[in-house]
Parts: sequence; C-alpha cells; structure tokens
Amino acid sequence: MGDIMTLTLKDFAQKNMKRSGRFVAARLQTALALLERLREYPSLNLDDHLASKGSSGLKSHETFGDRAHKRLSLEPINRNHGRRSSSLQDWGQELLDFLHKEGFLAAPPDAQSKLIDLAQSGLGAYLRAILEDEPLEVRTRGRSAEAVIHEVIKLADEKGKSGDVAQYLVGAKLALRFKRDVPIYPANKADRKSHSDREPRLGDFEIENAVIEVAVGLPDDKHITQVGEALQETDSEVWLLTRADRVATWKNELNESEGIDIRRVVVTSVESFVGQNITELGGFSVKGKLSQLQALFELYNTRWVSRVGTPGIRIEVK
Repeated sequence: MGDIMTLTLKDFAQKNMKRSGRFVAARLQTALALLERLREYPSLNLDDHLASKGSSGLKSHETFGDRAHKRLSLEPINRNHGRRSSSLQDWGQELLDFLHKEGFLAAPPDAQSKLIDLAQSGLGAYLRAILEDEPLEVRTRGRSAEAVIHEVIKLADEKGKSGDVAQYLVGAKLALRFKRDVPIYPANKADRKSHSDREPRLGDFEIENAVIEVAVGLPDDKHITQVGEALQETDSEVWLLTRADRVATWKNELNESEGIDIRRVVVTSVESFVGQNITELGGFSVKGKLSQLQALFELYNTRWVSRVGTPGIRIEVK
C-alpha cells in the first residue's frame, strides 16, 4: 500500500501543490496542518475542518501546523502556516478523498495514523526541499535592478527568510560599492543585546557615520528602541531599510515615536538601497547592470550564504 500511496500522492502534489511549475510553500504547509488535524478529528469532509465557510484556513490552523512541523522536524516558515494563501478550497477535499480511497475511514486508529504519517512524510519532503535545497531563482533581463531585488525578497518571504536575505544583500552591496571588508554576522545576531555588551553594535552595519539597520517586518518596539539608542549615543545618521511596501508605515511610526529625531533618520527600501547602487555601478547600461547584479549575487552567495546562510537562500539567475 505504501508504494502505491506514494505514487498517488505524488500525482496529487504535482497537480495541486504547484503554481507556475513551482511548489507553493503555503499549500504544502496547510496540507500538513490538515493531515495533522485528522489525528484528532478523523472526518474526511473538508467543511468539518474549515475555520468558517469558504475559508482558506482550518480550525486551530496554527496549532496543527506547529504540531506537523515539529513532528517532521521542519523549520516553520511563518506563524500562520500558509493560512492566508493556501487556496485550500481548491484542493483540500481532493486530499481527503485520496485518503478515503486508501481505506482511511475503515482502518483502525493505528492504521489511520500510519496513513497520515506516510502522507505527511511525502508532502513534507517537498516543503523541506523548498526550505533547504532549492535556490532563489530570479530573472534579471528586462527588469530594473530594483525590480530584481524586489523579486528576490518576495521569493525569500515564501520561505520565511526575507529578513536574512535582505540583510545579506545589503552587506554584499556595501562590500561591492565601497570595495571593503564588511563584517559578516548571521541575521539579527549583530544587534546590540544590552548596554553592557563588550562590543556593542548599534545596527546590522556601521559605515563611517551611518548606522544601518535592516527591518523588513512591520514596525516593532525592538527596532524603534534600537534607532533611538543609535541617535542618542552617536552623531550618526540611522538608515532603516525595509520592504518597499512598508516604507510609509515605518516613516509614520518613527515620526510619532518619542525621542526619535526624524531629521537624522533615513527610511528607505532595501530594493532602492541596493538596486539604485547596482544601476549606478553599471554605468546605467543594461550590460553593466547585469554584470553588477551577477557580482552582487556572487558576493552574497560566496561570502554570506556560505558562511552564515543555508543552501535554500542562494540566489541563481535564470
């Protein structure tokens, strides 16, 4: 039964877990959560599992997602485990019908558990490949450098790694732009932990009289406090780099924060910070831009990813 089931599950995955020829992490995450929920609620009617009618999420979606990831020793991509973008309504019942054909309802509890184990193992392998092995593949021709960086961050976000990738791209850009060694730290490990740090670092990078902090998420107390401390303790400008769609939000939040002299803070996007320099270094020519993007990715891959990253965040040009 195992071999036949594996083949059938592969067909299901190829049909339903992909978009534009690539496996979608959110769908795989949600499939794992649905299978996990069957251990407690063994109904093969999708409506019995949905948070609400027409929902793309399950009842207690995050709880069952956490359990499935822990069971398979998978690193969670995000807290919602694909709830928001899984398209569950399009394929969920088909997954349950697949288990029905395998005799799930008539099987004793231990056999049901084994069927779930097999299905989770098969789908989990695709998710593991996305997280650990498959590089971030991006097209560079016919696009601005900013658009290329935006695409890279978007792909990284699907793996829950947008923060890591953004920080390492900024480091590679600084090394390329200034032709100097830039300290390499794992993402978020360069931040100051307390005032008693022997080697306090006020941000992810410090270049002359600038403190650079990469924060691709929404505004939070940690980063706002960090900006305030950098302003109070130095005469430096603070550059806060975020995603393009969050620049305005960060500007508003910092402008309203007590103790922040917004006149010494530059809030801009990672896409612009990296992309514009790449275009300038390329002499505003298409050939030059493509060459500089390749040089950027080479630095990123060989100096940052090889030392503090994982194979799944390598950048390759299609």
